[in-house]
Amino acid sequence: MASISIMKRLVICLLCSIILCPVISAQKIIKNEVDKFTKSEIVETSTETLYVSNYMGTGYDYKFDFQIRRVNGEYAMPAKILMTDIVKYTEEDGVTFLLSNGDTVTLLTNYTGVGGEAFGNGYWFSTSFNLTDSDVEKLKANSITDVRVTYMGGHYDYTLKPKKQGLIKAMLELFK
Repeated sequence: MASISIMKRLVICLLCSIILCPVISAQKIIKNEVDKFTKSEIVETSTETLYVSNYMGTGYDYKFDFQIRRVNGEYAMPAKILMTDIVKYTEEDGVTFLLSNGDTVTLLTNYTGVGGEAFGNGYWFSTSFNLTDSDVEKLKANSITDVRVTYMGGHYDYTLKPKKQGLIKAMLELFK
C-alpha cells in the first residue's frame, strides 16, 4: 500500500517536471574567459528568445533571439531577428524597448545590409547592438513590455508575454 503511494508521487513528480521544464528559462553565462591574444575579458550569456510568433502553426513569422556579451566592461547584444519580409537596415535602424516605467531604450544596429536568410515564413537578419551604461542601468531596473523593430521604410511592434518581460533584466543580473 505504501509503495503504491510512493509510486503515485514519483509519477506525479515526473509528469510535473516534464511539463514545467520547457517553461523554466535557463539563462546562464556560457563563456567567461580572457582572450589569450588580446587579453580582453569576455563574458557571454546563453542565447534566449525574447518573442516568437507562429501564425496558425504554419511556421515562424516573427522571432527575436539574442544574447548579452560583455568585453572589457562594454556591453553588446548580438541578435537574430526574423521578419516576414526581406528588409534593409541602415545605421538609423534598430530596436526600441518600451520599459515598465514608460521610458524607452533605443539600440541602433551595428550592421547594415539586407536580411535574407529564409526560415519558416520569414527571413533572418543577424545584427548586434551596443548598450551604453545608461541602457544597462535602465534595463536592469525595469522590465520590457513592448518591442519596436525599425528598418528602412517601416517598423513592427510586438507586445511581450508577461513571462518574457523580465528576461533581459534577468540576463543582465548574471554579470557580476
